[in-house]
Amino acid sequence: MVPIGFYCDPDSIENNAMDQLQQYAKREYITAIRAFTDIHYCAEKALPVGVAFTTSDHVYPLITGKDIGCGVMYLAIGKEYWLKPFDKKSHYKALEFAHQKMTDDGLGGGNHFLSIEEDDETVYIICHTGTRDRGIALYQHCLQLTRDFSLEYGQQVDFVHRDFLNKEFVEYYNTTLQFGYERRKDFCIKTMIFLQNANYIVSDKSKIRKDYLTIRYNDLVDIGLLHGTPYRLEDSVHNHIRFSENGIVHRKGSTELKASGTVVIPLSMSRGSLLVQPVAGSAAQDALSSCAHGAGRRLSRFDAMKYWKTVLKEKQRKQYREQFSELLNRSGEFPHGYIQEFDFAYKDSADILKYQPYLKKVTQTRPVVTIKFTEI
Repeated sequence: MVPIGFYCDPDSIENNAMDQLQQYAKREYITAIRAFTDIHYCAEKALPVGVAFTTSDHVYPLITGKDIGCGVMYLAIGKEYWLKPFDKKSHYKALEFAHQKMTDDGLGGGNHFLSIEEDDETVYIICHTGTRDRGIALYQHCLQLTRDFSLEYGQQVDFVHRDFLNKEFVEYYNTTLQFGYERRKDFCIKTMIFLQNANYIVSDKSKIRKDYLTIRYNDLVDIGLLHGTPYRLEDSVHNHIRFSENGIVHRKGSTELKASGTVVIPLSMSRGSLLVQPVAGSAAQDALSSCAHGAGRRLSRFDAMKYWKTVLKEKQRKQYREQFSELLNRSGEFPHGYIQEFDFAYKDSADILKYQPYLKKVTQTRPVVTIKFTEI
C-alpha cells in the first residue's frame, strides 16, 4: 500500500470514501495517491471523487467514468468594458434559451453550469461541462480495451498495460479532451457575444453575425479581441488521464494545475467561485500537480432536498427565492437541480487553502446569474 497524501482533513472523510481510498492505495501498480478537500464517496466506481494517482506502466481507463474530459473554463472581461449590471428580468430567459443552441450536446446535468460571476475588477463567464456523448463513446471503447487485455492477462482486470495502447488510442483520447475544451470555449465565447448584442459590454455590434450561435469558435486565441472586446480564456480539466514518458496521472474530480496558470474552483451556485494559482516550487508537484475541483459536497442530492424541506426555515427559503427569483417555476418553486447546488449542500471553502497551501488565491467571485440543466 502506498502512503496516501492527504490534502484535506482525514477525519472529515466519510467512512465509505476512506475505505475506497485505502483499498485503491493497495493496488500494486499505483506509485502515488492524493486526496483533496472535496473528496467524497462514489457509488459507481471503486475510487472516491476528489482523488489523483499515478502509475508507471499501467492505466486504469475506467476510473473517470463516462464524464471523461470534464472541466471548467473562464472568460474574463475587465469591468472597464462593462456598461451596466446584468438585468435578470430582461435577459435571463433569453440567455437560457440561447445557451441551448450554443453546442449540440448542451451543458449536461449534475453540477454542470454556465454562469456570469464578478469581482470588483472583472466579469467572468464560467462554464463547467465535459465531452458528453463523445466521452461516453470513449468510455465504451476503454471498457472493451480492459476486456481485451483481460483475455491476454488471464483474468478479469480493470487496468491495461500502456504497451497495449497503440498510438491511435492515445491520440483518440487526447482529441476527446480537446473536444471538451472546444465545447467550453463555445459556451464562453457565445455568452460574451450574447452580452455584446444586449449592450452589456463595449463592442462593435456591426461585426456580430446573426448566426453566431451556430458558429464554432475553437480557432479563436485564448487572449484576444472579439468585436472590439478584449477577453482572456483559461481552461482546466478535472476528470481525465494524462500520458507522459515519466508516468501516467489519473485525475478523478481533481483539477490539473499548470505553472502560472489560473484555475476555477466552483464553490456553490449561491457562493461563487475561487480562482487560484499554484505557488512557485515543488509543493504542487508533490500534490501530483492537482487540487480540489470544488468545495465538495456536504450533503448528497437527496439529503440536500431533505435539508431544504425540513431544516431550513421558511424565512431562509424566502431569501433564496428573492435572490434567485429568475429560477422559480410557474408554481413559485425551484427545480430540484438548483436547490441541490445551493451553498448549504457544500463544504466550507476555507479548507481549500488551509489544506492545499501550495495554492494562492487570485480572487473569489460573486454570482450574478447561473444556468443549469436541472432534470437530474
